[in-house]
Parts: sequence; C-alpha cells; structure tokens
Amino acid sequence: MLEADDIMELLEFILTTTYFNFRDQIYRQKFGTAMGSPPLVANSFMEHLEQKLLATAPEDLKPKLWKRYVDDILDIAKKGLVEKLTEFLNNLDNSSNIKFTYEVEQDGKLPFLDLGQKTVT
Repeated sequence: MLEADDIMELLEFILTTTYFNFRDQIYRQKFGTAMGSPPLVANSFMEHLEQKLLATAPEDLKPKLWKRYVDDILDIAKKGLVEKLTEFLNNLDNSSNIKFTYEVEQDGKLPFLDLGQKTVT
C-alpha cells in the first residue's frame, strides 16, 4: 500500500521530469505540468487559490460571481475594483509564477472561453 510520502514522491517526480520535443530538440520543462495533460494539478492549485481568496479578501473585493474552467475565470466584481482585485489575486501565490490578468466585456461580448453574443436566425 502506498503511503502519503510515497504518493508525494511520485507526484514530485512526475511534475519535475517533463520532457518535450520541439524542432527535433528535446527539452526539459522546468516549471509546471505538460500542456494537454489532465488538468488535475491545475484544478487543485486553482481551487487552493480560490479558497485563499474567499478566506482572506476584504468584503468589498470578493467577487459577486466566480466561475472557473481550469485557469479561465469569469467573475463579476464591483465597479472600479477590478484592478484592485487583480492585484490582490496576484499576491495570493507566493511563488509569483501565477499572474492574473483581466479583460472586460466589450460590445456585448465576454472574453471567457471565447464566449460572445451569438445571433440566431
């Protein structure tokens, strides 16, 4: 039976030994998981950040709506506080490897998973 330490060792091995081929050269990925891999690690990390946000954010910064698919987030924040919320989010990750950015609705289109206003005829 695997112990917790064994699982952690295996997980560390998997996350730190990712190689990929690009233009006939083999490279070792130094940070993160391989693109296209199951989003388990990304989801776990993002859920951790979400919980930290909800536990530590001042009430005026907490989004009214927060929906996420892997690393794409749709949220509704109070008007005028988007920049402040983004700054708060960027300070949640101590490694400084995760950087949140934001886009706002324009012309009735939402830049979330390429959603937009569709015309049905």
